Amino acid sequence: MGDENRHLFCQMAVELPLQDLIEDAVKAGWEETEVITAIIEVADNLMLAAGSNAELEALLHALKRKLD
Repeated sequence: MGDENRHLFCQMAVELPLQDLIEDAVKAGWEETEVITAIIEVADNLMLAAGSNAELEALLHALKRKLD
């Protein structure tokens, strides 16, 4: 798998399960736009958390270097 297409392969890998999730939520009574909006918001929160975790790890690493 080439690095230049890695993001596309990842999208392809999650697309069908995501479509199934949307379909299940619609069957449970949610509107499709509500489900997609919720997915976007959850994904955004996960990305923000990942960024915060990376930033915290960098700060801890810098602190450890100073203490060593």
